[in-house]
Amino acid sequence: MRALVPAFAALALLATPAAADDSPKWGAIAYGGATRTAGTAVDYATAGEARQAALDACAGQCSQTMVFQRNCGAVAAASTGTASWARNRWRDRAISRALADCRKRGGDCTVVAWACTAH
Repeated sequence: MRALVPAFAALALLATPAAADDSPKWGAIAYGGATRTAGTAVDYATAGEARQAALDACAGQCSQTMVFQRNCGAVAAASTGTASWARNRWRDRAISRALADCRKRGGDCTVVAWACTAH
């Protein structure tokens, strides 16, 4: 009988539903124009933590940031310094929107950075 107690305890743990992680997932992209330096951060508890982590990843080179929650973000830039930002639930859409907006404003644009949080 004593051998069955641990087995029942293990079975009870397996039968317990996993707790859903409904906590907010924040992400950020930091970008510095002249150097085209970027830093990204994903899955932070607050917008401020995500922004600071992205800035830290930029090593002091970035002056602009974008934060997003349970989403993807992208930044595209042209050699002229023009930059565009976009958010979307899908990475490819965020990237294509950032590129499209950048091209409208300044020409030869490339993706500088993208990041997605857990949805």
